[in-house]
Amino acid sequence: MDTLYSIFIAPFTEYVFMQKALLSCVLLCISAVPLGVFLLLRGLSLVGDSLSHGILPGIAVAAISFGMNSVALFIGGTIAGLIVAFASNQLSKRSIIPEDASFTVIYSLSLALGVLILFHHGTNTNVLNLLFGSVLGIDSNTLGLIALVCLITTAYLIRYRSLLLMYCFDPLLFEVAGKPHRWLMAGFLALVVVNLVASYQSIGTLLSLGLMMLPAITARLLCNNYREIFKLSSVLGVLGCYAGLLLSYHIDWPSGPAIILCLGVQCLGVYGLMLRKNFI
Repeated sequence: MDTLYSIFIAPFTEYVFMQKALLSCVLLCISAVPLGVFLLLRGLSLVGDSLSHGILPGIAVAAISFGMNSVALFIGGTIAGLIVAFASNQLSKRSIIPEDASFTVIYSLSLALGVLILFHHGTNTNVLNLLFGSVLGIDSNTLGLIALVCLITTAYLIRYRSLLLMYCFDPLLFEVAGKPHRWLMAGFLALVVVNLVASYQSIGTLLSLGLMMLPAITARLLCNNYREIFKLSSVLGVLGCYAGLLLSYHIDWPSGPAIILCLGVQCLGVYGLMLRKNFI
């Protein structure tokens, strides 16, 4: 019993930084993972990928200008993500390029710009933290920002969940019914951006989409009812984050990649079980 306690529980009872790390992950699973479910249902996973990379230039400029100030990094990343979303939307509207392709064009440019800025002006430590995260180093200010993002996202989803589901399953009916889909999706994409920015400290900008999408994909493999998918996805996200933090603590792995590895193994494991069940 003592060995099990020391492995699975003691790190979170004895160290404040582990408690903050776990709390931040739980908050992100409550807010970001449901957004991932909507992206999955609507077939917009590539849009999420584009936005997760598009925030890098804003975070890089903020880091160079203001240091690793959590508020400045959050504002810089949010501005960059919103610019990417707006520019991609305008490119799609004013040309024959499909929406997903326009996001690919803009996010590729943004990612390249962000990496160039970091490697020309940032230290190696800053580059690694921004790209791959450092959840074990989360401070109180960052935790407060994540909590605020969680609160705003949850309130939005409670208010507009039915409309978002209608838009996901039958966008034509949504438009025929005269619903304001542009404003609804603008608000939704803005929430995706701020959740990705909030996730960068934990997972890093290159991996933040994994926390949003992998639990949603795993839950979709297990459930057909959308209500169950929303509930199960957040639970799976918390379990994956918990396992990743334990690996990071005991084996001294980088926290962001460890969390995404656990979420990915979780998803592939469920997929393998589903295949085996279907073939037997």
